Amino acid sequence: MSTTKTTPVGVWLNLMALVMDHKWMVRDLLQDRTGGMPWNGYRALRRVERTPMSQGELAERMDIDAPAASVLVSDLVGRGYVERVGDPADGRRKLVHVTEAGRDLLESIRTADVVPPPVATLTAAERRELTRLIDKMRAASEA
Repeated sequence: MSTTKTTPVGVWLNLMALVMDHKWMVRDLLQDRTGGMPWNGYRALRRVERTPMSQGELAERMDIDAPAASVLVSDLVGRGYVERVGDPADGRRKLVHVTEAGRDLLESIRTADVVPPPVATLTAAERRELTRLIDKMRAASEA
């Protein structure tokens, strides 16, 4: 008997369980590529990759407090993955901006030759469809 439910919360809980059951793969991948950058580092890089934002905005979007965002951004600056740049619209404000090294790291992580076991069961067409659905959910959550 299947325990997977197609209700919205059922889908979400099952998706989260699947990801969390295999989170060690991300930890190992980040350890190998970055020397131990935390998962929140990837989350932050992904957000500022598209649009530079202030540390406050980053904290809000990541649902972390301002001091945690400051520590996280400082770590990423130290690794060379982001930089703090002046906001052209407000000289008093700094924006977190991904560097070329940060973009290269994201590409390296996204194209790693590691295949998570659940993804290995999917055909190329199924991966494309899953990617489309993830992008759709991500766009809805950022609106």
